[in-house]
Amino acid sequence: MGNLSNNSRGTIRRALLFLLVLLSGNCLSLTAQTVEDRLPQTVVHPHTSKKNVDSLLKLAGTKRDTAAGTAMRLYYSGMEDARMLRYNNGVARALSGLALCYNNNNEKDKALSCERLALHYCENNEQGIAIRVDLYILMSQTFYYRGKYDSSAFYRYAALDVLEANQVRDRRMQTRVYCSLLDFWLNINENISNDMHIQQVMGHINTLIDSAKIKKDTPALMMLYFYKAGYFNNITQNDSARYYCSSSIQMGKATKISPSMEAGLLINTALTYLDDKNPVPAIHYLEKAKALFPQLDPVTNRHQIFADILLGQSYLMQQQYNKAITITLPALQSAHKRNMVHLLTARGNQVMADAYEALEQYKKAAEYRKAYSAIRDSMMKVEKLELVYNLEMRYRIADKNKELAEKQLAITRNESRIKTKNFLIIGVSSGLLLILLVSILIYRNNLNKQKLQAEKIRNLRQELQISSLQAMIAGEEKERSRIARDLHDGMGGTLGAIRTRLSSIFRSHTTTDVTDDFREVLHLLEEASTELRKTAHNLMPEILLQEGLAKATALFCERVHKGHTLEISFQAIGNTSGLSTDAELTVYRIIQELVHNILKHANARHAIVQIAYYETQLAVTVEDDGNGMLTTAQSDGIGLKTIRERVNSLNGELHIDSVPGQGTSVHIEITLKQNTASYAYKTSDY
Repeated sequence: MGNLSNNSRGTIRRALLFLLVLLSGNCLSLTAQTVEDRLPQTVVHPHTSKKNVDSLLKLAGTKRDTAAGTAMRLYYSGMEDARMLRYNNGVARALSGLALCYNNNNEKDKALSCERLALHYCENNEQGIAIRVDLYILMSQTFYYRGKYDSSAFYRYAALDVLEANQVRDRRMQTRVYCSLLDFWLNINENISNDMHIQQVMGHINTLIDSAKIKKDTPALMMLYFYKAGYFNNITQNDSARYYCSSSIQMGKATKISPSMEAGLLINTALTYLDDKNPVPAIHYLEKAKALFPQLDPVTNRHQIFADILLGQSYLMQQQYNKAITITLPALQSAHKRNMVHLLTARGNQVMADAYEALEQYKKAAEYRKAYSAIRDSMMKVEKLELVYNLEMRYRIADKNKELAEKQLAITRNESRIKTKNFLIIGVSSGLLLILLVSILIYRNNLNKQKLQAEKIRNLRQELQISSLQAMIAGEEKERSRIARDLHDGMGGTLGAIRTRLSSIFRSHTTTDVTDDFREVLHLLEEASTELRKTAHNLMPEILLQEGLAKATALFCERVHKGHTLEISFQAIGNTSGLSTDAELTVYRIIQELVHNILKHANARHAIVQIAYYETQLAVTVEDDGNGMLTTAQSDGIGLKTIRERVNSLNGELHIDSVPGQGTSVHIEITLKQNTASYAYKTSDY
């Protein structure tokens, strides 16, 4: 991780540990067991699981900013369930959430106790490492707002050490750690343009931004933009700062940004306008930030404190001195109660001093000027801290370089002794590996040849079977065509001539001379001619050749409906596809056979015929509400076997769904591309 990794980060952590022992004598002495005993007991859910615990903690996180009491109850409940399950990472997460709630309630001692206790529950796995990193960052923030910058820096770099020691490459974890480091240096330095630590951290953040853009990781990119905006605000490039704030807010709308995060972005935007001496838009953004939190919340959020301080500065710029004092004074009092030491609290004291000075109340102005100087002096400790870091790093790096040189010499000697053995081992291993690879290649080649040969045989058999079916169907259709022509041209013509002759005889006699028998003969002759035309049409329907499958099927269903008691309906869906005439004729024969089966065997009252055209598929469905049938292939009659053969000749699939007594549904699917291009046989001589 660049200059921040390896030796320098370990050195910084040791230097911070030394300073932490010297400067934090008033640290809490509560042990993990003491804190654990103080946590209230809650009811354990008898049917809980790790998944339920995770869901409970996630729900608590959504309530933390707006309903702290509800969130704490949920965290306690989740913690007890996790203890029952011995889910240590769940306990650590619950304690971490409680620490955040206590921080928001200004109960810093309880927050630190929860954080330290949570560290004991972090498991030695990926999730446990992530929780440990978050806890270190959380502890650093707690110490920061108490003005203990040495402890704050120690825990931020401790998080970085965990990241590097475990070689964590997770982008979001790296984002949290480096943004935490940048946040620390931005808040303790007003001039960061030439700061070594800032430039190193910004290098890593820019790399993470590029990675997040490639992976389209919106939550990580939103956080990175948040801190990059703070960086540009610090170096007074306010247009860039406002751009990154606005971009982060826009991304937050899509990822359900937390109220704290959104408030921070709005406050940073207001800061840029104040730096530009433009208080009007600053007031607008600050009011929006305050509106994110409940007005009746008894605990003032730190973002509300910062927003009120900056509102006071805005009114000061507008020369509304009394209003500036009225809004800034309660914010400073809240910050004092929360033991908050921050650049913005220093700014609040400066606002009060300038406002009282403008009102010629010089005594009060002097008091606030003194408080401002005290906060500034406390922050000067950071410069001393940074000096210690640099001196310690130089010493440790030199010592480490010497140690590395000695180890390198020993490594070189060992390498010279084992080089010959290595060459021998490599040679033998390479030979064996080569033999193994050649054997594998030969085996795979033979196996592939066998597979290809078996596939060719299978394809040839399938092609022969399809060709046989196509030839059989082609013969049937030619014979149907011939019989239809013979009936139409032969028998049809003869019957027509007989009917014409009888009609002529009927007209040449008077009505009284014509008997009922003669009329009946003439009527029967007319019915015979009609039936002959129907038979010829069924054998080779001309409308199919002229109008296509859909209209031919519709006409067929209409004739069936007129001649029988079966209520049959037809539906056509989609646009007619490019199915060949021969394929359409085969589909028509299938529909005819299915409808005839319904008429002969089903004893149905209603039936539906549906043809659906899709882009690459034709679907035919025939349903009835009759007696039903067995659906096994062994139970097929001649009609169903013929239907299966016709469907197979079109490379289609046939599905029959039937329950005895509840009707039958037949569904056929035919792939159009195969049949429009490869349907080769001819069924007629037209």
